[in-house]
Amino acid sequence: MIDHLAHLRADVDAVLDVLHRADLTEPVAACPGWTLRGLVEHLGSVHRWAEQIVATGDRGREEEHDVPDLAQWFAEGADRLITTLGAADPARECWSFTTDRTAGFWLRRQALETVVHRWDAERATGEPGRIAAQLAADGVSEVVDLMTPRQVKLGRIPPLAATLQLHATDTRGEWVLGDGEPTARAEGSAETLLLLLWHRVDPGDPRVRTTGDAARVLQLALAP
Repeated sequence: MIDHLAHLRADVDAVLDVLHRADLTEPVAACPGWTLRGLVEHLGSVHRWAEQIVATGDRGREEEHDVPDLAQWFAEGADRLITTLGAADPARECWSFTTDRTAGFWLRRQALETVVHRWDAERATGEPGRIAAQLAADGVSEVVDLMTPRQVKLGRIPPLAATLQLHATDTRGEWVLGDGEPTARAEGSAETLLLLLWHRVDPGDPRVRTTGDAARVLQLALAP
C-alpha cells in the first residue's frame, strides 16, 4: 500500500529545500514560459484549492494570491493540505473532476501532482531526486486510466493514433494506453514511464525502449 500522505510531505519538503537555495527566476524546462517562482505559485494554488475541496466537499476554485514570501506561503498551504487530508476519511464524499468523488481521490492526486512538480523544481536547479517506483507506477496508472481518456473525452486531444503497451521494468507493471490491441510498446522504469507520459522525458531518451508508433502516441498522450 502506498503512503500518499508521506510521499506528499517528503516532496513538499524537497520543494522547500529548493526554494531556500535557488534563484526563483530559473526557467522550468518542462513548463515553457514558467520560472521556478511560477511553478511553485501554481503548485501552492493547487494545494489550497484541493484543501478547500476536501474541507468543504464543494468544488471551489483556484484563486490568485498575493505572495510576498514564496517559501512561507507555500509551506503554509501545503501544511494545511496535509493536515486536512490526514484527518479526512478517504471514503468521505467530496467534489472531484472524475467519477471518484472522495477525499481519497484528492490524497492520491495531490501526491502525484506534487512529486512531478518537485521533480521539475529540482531539475531547474540541478539533478532531480528519484521518484519512488511504486508511487511512479501509481502515477502511470492515473495517466492511463484517467488523465489521457479525460483529455480525449473533453476534446483537448484527438483519439490516440495507436494503442500503446507500457511495461515498467522495475515494478513489472503493465498498462495499455488507448483502445484495442496494442501496436506499439514503451518500456523503462516506472519513474521513466511517468516522466515520459508527462512529457518530462523524450521518447528518444536512452532510458526508454520503444517499438512501433510509440513516439507519436506519446507526443499526444496528455497534450496540450
